[in-house]
Amino acid sequence: MRILIVTIIGLLIFPVLAKQQLKIAASISNSAQRAAYYNLIRAFEDEYPDTQISITSFTSEVFKTKFPQMLLSDQYDILNWHAGERLFEYIEQGNVASISDIFTAKEMTGMFEKVVIDAISLEEKIYALLIFYYQIGSYCHKPLFLKFGLTEPSNWDEFIEVCDILKQNNVSPIYIGNKSNWPATAWLDYLNLRLNGIQFHKDLMRGEASYLDERIQNVLKKLQYISEANYFIQNHQDLEWKQGLPLLSSGLIGMSMLGNYAVQNFPEKIIDKIGYFKFPIFNNQLTYYEEAPLDVLVVPTTSEHMALTKLFIQFAAQSVNQENFNISLGMLSPHKNAQQKNSSLVQEAYITLTNAEGITQFFDRDSKKAYADKATPIIDEFLLNLDIEGTQKALEKVRLTIFTTQAIHKN
Repeated sequence: MRILIVTIIGLLIFPVLAKQQLKIAASISNSAQRAAYYNLIRAFEDEYPDTQISITSFTSEVFKTKFPQMLLSDQYDILNWHAGERLFEYIEQGNVASISDIFTAKEMTGMFEKVVIDAISLEEKIYALLIFYYQIGSYCHKPLFLKFGLTEPSNWDEFIEVCDILKQNNVSPIYIGNKSNWPATAWLDYLNLRLNGIQFHKDLMRGEASYLDERIQNVLKKLQYISEANYFIQNHQDLEWKQGLPLLSSGLIGMSMLGNYAVQNFPEKIIDKIGYFKFPIFNNQLTYYEEAPLDVLVVPTTSEHMALTKLFIQFAAQSVNQENFNISLGMLSPHKNAQQKNSSLVQEAYITLTNAEGITQFFDRDSKKAYADKATPIIDEFLLNLDIEGTQKALEKVRLTIFTTQAIHKN
């Protein structure tokens, strides 16, 4: 309900309706993210001039820490979050409101691909609005490939051949910045998806599959082979992922696994020198799965302005607003009709995703936080010690500890 404020000027009394208030909190770590949110908010306020929106921002790591408390308080109406397991955990606790009354199933499938709708749905209800995602794939230096007569590899054997030729010509084939924590798990995720499929990945992330399984051994053997062959850049444990961008753009390394968010970091004059290919497949697979972490907007069940909140969600779902939002970010819009202004590299990534049989969110987003926090350093360390048996045992110990403890607390 809006409050009536009375302003007195002389003997005249003018009734003024106070603007409806809406409060948003989001993870914002750079100027591009800040601009994307502020432009969206300004566009909404222009269309609905009787509203006023305030936004509170935190850096990514701080936001993750504060999110559970923000979700439970009545301070915010809309929160930025992640799809997949990280979302389902809070839905099951009853802390995230369904938005199925805003979008019918038909409307939702008209806007988004099924593979991304699945990441925000539970028991046939929709619980979040998709706002952006990014595809993790392989980026290469095209002039370097041309110099050595290389083509972008489509399968694992071709990929190894490319690595061999680059190495023979004294070029580090693969950049990996393992100090950033996520790159090693990205490699494990992709090899696991290619070799063992999406269901085994899900079982592993939920603690329902053992790390002592032979299928994990096969994944680690592939990583071990790449490391022992010295395809990864030296001293990768001391390097951040961003440090590889100038090396890639100048042709000092051949390839790097990146999210398409990295595209905005390449200078305009060299963007045409960067090529893209999806993570190599094995044995002529006809179907494949991709890593594509999704960001969403969720409505806490504690929101006190539900009608206005859902009006904003409807507005943010429009294709023109999704497209403008993601142009600022350099990200992929999940909306089918918001792809017209994508760069060629972003468009290639989008096509890869739309042709995928399914997508996963990424190791730490597909699993419980406590699980990922303990497992990730072990996977990082594997790229240094290359101890398959020891790594399997260490990861299995984490799995049993985390999920046995959770089961006890649940019961």
